[in-house]
Amino acid sequence: MTASSCRVHLDWDNFRHNLRLLKSRGKTLLPIVKADAYGHGVLRASEELTALGIGWAAIGTLEEGCAVRDHGYNGRIVSLLCRTLSPADVRLAREKRIIPLIHSEQGLNAAADAVRAESSETPLPVAVKVDTGMARLGFRTEDMERVAAFFAENPGLYPVLMVSHLSVADVPEEDAYTRMQAERFARAAEIMRRRFPSMLTSLGNTAGLMSHADTMGDICRPGLAVYGYNPLFGTSREGDCEGMRPVMSVTAPLISVHPLHKGESLGYARAYVAESERLVGWVAIGYADAYRRNPAPGTCMCVNGVRVPVIGRVAMQMTCIDLTDLPEKPSIGDDVHVMGGPGHAVTAQDLAEWWGTIPYEVICLLGKNTRA
Repeated sequence: MTASSCRVHLDWDNFRHNLRLLKSRGKTLLPIVKADAYGHGVLRASEELTALGIGWAAIGTLEEGCAVRDHGYNGRIVSLLCRTLSPADVRLAREKRIIPLIHSEQGLNAAADAVRAESSETPLPVAVKVDTGMARLGFRTEDMERVAAFFAENPGLYPVLMVSHLSVADVPEEDAYTRMQAERFARAAEIMRRRFPSMLTSLGNTAGLMSHADTMGDICRPGLAVYGYNPLFGTSREGDCEGMRPVMSVTAPLISVHPLHKGESLGYARAYVAESERLVGWVAIGYADAYRRNPAPGTCMCVNGVRVPVIGRVAMQMTCIDLTDLPEKPSIGDDVHVMGGPGHAVTAQDLAEWWGTIPYEVICLLGKNTRA
């Protein structure tokens, strides 16, 4: 496979800064490093967790957890995207000390059968997911008496953590719904702890940690803020999550610079026609590199810290920018900052608004490019 021309740059000092800021809220952290740490690189992220003394990490699949463990992370690893466990999965989870998540009756039965087939005297630590209002994965709160009884009757499984997920903690106008989720979670935890008093709980995401910390359980699971972005951006609580520093920036080389005369067009569909004499440049990034084909008007990149407009249609591996108003003209081969960098930097939040999406998607997708 041929690598793209653009490069992903990662500032791990900022990663450490963000985690220290989150730790200052006084909760144990279970940082989300699934999906290759949101495109930042899960192995390096796990090294940083170790260096900061953070003893929990949340990954996606068992296989991702194995990679983190094999890379030397010695804390507790929770697999959030756990499939129905087979005997082989149980052996893998036990060998690599990964805590699989169980979220359904089918999952409970399969895990119990797999543990019995293994004939081990040591219980398998698992996490239990409760659906408090996301309606995605998890046991309903009215099922928790039966779930607790199942674990008591199947001592080969031991619930060490109960989790749920908040739907609208990042929307202050929906605080009543968030409180309802917290109340449901507390009821479920009370039921489980009658039989398993040492079980820990985790409800809060970043927004929950920063705005509702007292009701978020023993452990909080920050995600977007770990990588430098504010999930409360644009809300009345934006200030609750200030101070985060973006970890990722993305550059691509300028591969062509030339004049475009008045009346001339460029790119597919002649989508841009010059209304005056212009100087344009082509940057080696396009939709094959996860840069959206149809960004909104006003989309920019940065050259030497100055924003310049993206013009015309984005092509597979090239995008055009208008260089006319730059005080200092760039040269072919210079790096253009697609995201991040010095000066009036383009942020993942900016790109999300121009692309009609969220910063999570921006960094996950751009992070698939070659790391510098």
